[in-house]
Parts: sequence; structure tokens; C-alpha cells
Amino acid sequence: MMHDLHVGTQVDVLHPGGLALTGRAVDCCSFSVGAIVVDVGCGAGVSVDYLRHESGLAAIGIDLSSMPLESGRHCNPDLPLVRGSAEKLPFASASLDGILAECSLSVIADKDRALAEFNRVLRHGGRLVLTDVYGRDPLAINSINDAALPFCMSGILTKESLSDSLSQNGFSIECWEDHSHVLKEFVIKLIMEHGSLQAFCGRHGAHAADRQLDMTALKRACLGYFLLIARKEI
Repeated sequence: MMHDLHVGTQVDVLHPGGLALTGRAVDCCSFSVGAIVVDVGCGAGVSVDYLRHESGLAAIGIDLSSMPLESGRHCNPDLPLVRGSAEKLPFASASLDGILAECSLSVIADKDRALAEFNRVLRHGGRLVLTDVYGRDPLAINSINDAALPFCMSGILTKESLSDSLSQNGFSIECWEDHSHVLKEFVIKLIMEHGSLQAFCGRHGAHAADRQLDMTALKRACLGYFLLIARKEI
């Protein structure tokens, strides 16, 4: 029976695939019980709670924003949640068994610096787990990334550019799975809750004049959603 999570279900809104995809990722990594895994961009710590109680991992959450961290601590004071940046992680070199970044790499400003930090703090053979949006049309992706779309619908990469960045930062890809159906479910839920995707974007900072451009580019970009597991080699 699944453990009753302490911190609510925010993950259903901000992370396509929810905890089911988190569980799939952890199963693929075959972490040992007690392995030290950091959730980068953890929000209120829903995945951290899941990793600790369902997978037996020594999970820690880190996020740049203080508000979701405070919310998570309020719901569960025992969760190890810390404020920090992906580009400058507060962990010793070669001290972690795994890093989880669920729909967060795409919104990190300096992705290469973050990947270099992930490499630094992981032990040799450590696993990097990414779930995120990707696009198939680089020109359309550039149009999206110039705008201010919320959450993981900005800063989008192609599969090829992400693969190159991982290789350049000492990682080899062990697993790539397409889970685009969860992105469709995510968007449908946003539309049902907010009336339209445009309305959702407007409530999260995108100007009305930009939203039509965003929607056109979104269609052309042929967006998908992936699960990727990479191994630290260097």
C-alpha cells in the first residue's frame, strides 16, 4: 500500500507524469536502499517524501524559491529541504549517488553550468535522472524560448542538443524513454482548470500580445516529454 504523502499533491500540477513517472525513473536506476539522491527543483518536496518513504532513499530536496520550501516544511518539518541553486550545489564533490531533476533543467538559466555541477557532486557511476519537455523543431523552439511561458515549457532543448550537453559534461545516456502522453494529460488538465492554455500563461506572467505567438510556436515545435537516465563517466 502506498505511504500517505505528507505534503499534498502539487506535483500533479507542476510535474507531468506525477509520482508514477518518478517511481519509473527510480526503478530504472536500481538505487541501493539508503542511497543519497538529491531532487533539484524539488518545490514543496512531494517527490522527496516519496523517495524517502516508498524507495528507501536518503533523499534531499533543493530549490531556488523559498515559498514552496516553506510550504513543504510546514506540512512535514522532517523533510530535508534546502534553498540553493542548481548552478552552485551545496554538496561536496563525489558525495551523491543520484540527482533527480523533474521538469527543472529546462528552466535553469545556465544549463551547462548546472550539468557540470551535477557531474561534480555525483560519485563515479552515479545516475542523473531527467524528466522534461523537448522539441523536434529547433527554429520553433527558439521562438518559444524567447517568450515567457511558465514552468517547463520554456528553455526547451532538442534531444540532440541535450545529448551533446550531457556528453560534454561527462555523462553517457543509459536510457531515453518518450512519455509524451503525460504532457498531453498535463496540458488538458491546465485547460480544464483555467479555461485555456492562454489563460494559464496570462496568470503566470505572459503578456496577452505574446501568448498567440507562444501558442503558434508551441504547435510548430512538436513538443514531447521524456525520461532520461545518464551515468557519470568522467
